[in-house]
Amino acid sequence: MGLTTNRIIRNGKAMSESHDPANDGIDMGRPGEVRETEHQGAAVKAALGANIGVAIAKLCAAFFTGSSAMLSESVHSIADCSNEIVLMAGGRFSRRQTDGDHPFGLYRAKYLASFVVATLLFFVGGFFSTSEAVKKLIAIVEHPALRDVNRMELLVAFVVVVISAVLEGYGLHQSVKEANERMDRTDTPRMGMFRFWRHTKSAELASVIMEDTLALIGLGFAGGGIGLAMLLDNEMFDALGGLMVGLVLIAGSLLLAFKSGSLLIGEAVEPDTRMKIVNAVTTTPGVERLLNMQTVHMSEDDILLCVKVQTSKLDRDYDVETVDKIEQAVRNALPWYNFEIYVEPDIYSARHVQA
Repeated sequence: MGLTTNRIIRNGKAMSESHDPANDGIDMGRPGEVRETEHQGAAVKAALGANIGVAIAKLCAAFFTGSSAMLSESVHSIADCSNEIVLMAGGRFSRRQTDGDHPFGLYRAKYLASFVVATLLFFVGGFFSTSEAVKKLIAIVEHPALRDVNRMELLVAFVVVVISAVLEGYGLHQSVKEANERMDRTDTPRMGMFRFWRHTKSAELASVIMEDTLALIGLGFAGGGIGLAMLLDNEMFDALGGLMVGLVLIAGSLLLAFKSGSLLIGEAVEPDTRMKIVNAVTTTPGVERLLNMQTVHMSEDDILLCVKVQTSKLDRDYDVETVDKIEQAVRNALPWYNFEIYVEPDIYSARHVQA
């Protein structure tokens, strides 16, 4: 009975000290939250600005030239603009105060927004672009006279592709810059962008990096199709370029859906972060053994941490002090994260899963 009473009192104290998501807008003392606010959405805003300019240029070129590749790219850029707006709305919603119906906050709204982006990219961008390119290919096959090209019009389209590539490259540069800043901010060793994309818990960065990368690849296919059409005097290559743009968007949207879906379901912290947490807990005075530990990212900067430890004494007051020390040690070891921490003192048995 003594141990059970200790746990009840300890849990009550621990829960009262853990932060309440409903008060996130009031508590400005957490360093991780301040950092997140300073860097929030920089890559998304840069991508939105670039995509608005690119979309206008592409639409004008598509209207003027009738290029299938340019039409596919126009739809792609419009979809990207919609995606950035969805991401910004998700980020804003995730910071709203809760009324108690969502005890761990609304952080995962960012992950939901990223999943919506993947859906929009598939249907609005990939499916529409592919279907339009297929229609043009069928028309060219049925009416060979449509193969003839207007080189001047396609030259205008090609120039727009080059300008768009420069703007999209700037957007990708901003995304890479923010990714590097985040790695530095969280004491993460530098890594390549593909590896960062696979491991990041930031839905916004994952979405923008994927969008900008797909945009550059798509522009490469569009430019190649337009160039071959002018060189060989055959509109078939322009249509094929538009088809490749659509297929690239479909493949990318599926990858992003898998990534954002995994984050939405709930991913554990990275091994390096887990090691730091384990070290912080096991080196805390009063902790004899770490019996079990579970983590899940609620957002890129918010972590739910549940640990079960064996303490030096099975004494209520001693356990409470040890819990306080564990919470402080974890937060000091990783100050760039906001933690929701639950600690339970226990006695080791064979059923415990070692951390």
